Amino acid sequence: NNIMGLGTTTGNKIYLNVKDGKIVKREPQGGESQFSFVEGNLTGITKREREFNGERVPFWFIDIQDPDGGDIYTMAINYRSGLALSIFNSLASAEDPTRIKIEVFKHGDFTRATVYNRGEKLTWKYTEIPPTEEVNIGGRTVKNDSNRMALVEKMVAEIVDRIKMEMI
Repeated sequence: NNIMGLGTTTGNKIYLNVKDGKIVKREPQGGESQFSFVEGNLTGITKREREFNGERVPFWFIDIQDPDGGDIYTMAINYRSGLALSIFNSLASAEDPTRIKIEVFKHGDFTRATVYNRGEKLTWKYTEIPPTEEVNIGGRTVKNDSNRMALVEKMVAEIVDRIKMEMI
């Protein structure tokens, strides 16, 4: 029985988190491995909610595939974080964000990232970032970042459009 056809063998999806300036991978047998960068082909960016400290919190998921068509690394980053803004602002400046490298490091209390496309360090596309405003609602001070998040959503839409163009 000779069956012929075309097919792709897809690799595993490996979930990564970012913590204290490191990319963290949970190991199946418990414990975690830490890395300073993830590199491969950018294949997608999605926004989904997940449980975080007992709450439903939105996260960005950046899919980066092993260039040999192997495993897909899915890096989860907090939706409202400065880290997400920085990574997407960098990727938005690439005409064809294909072979990327996201390197994370600790800077003071914050995790920062340097992003490369085909070995070239990317700079931010948007230099004017809307500030997070303090708004008074019913006697409470609340941070309003809706203008900032609208820009981040715009960056992601641009990047995803470019990835789609590359895949056609």
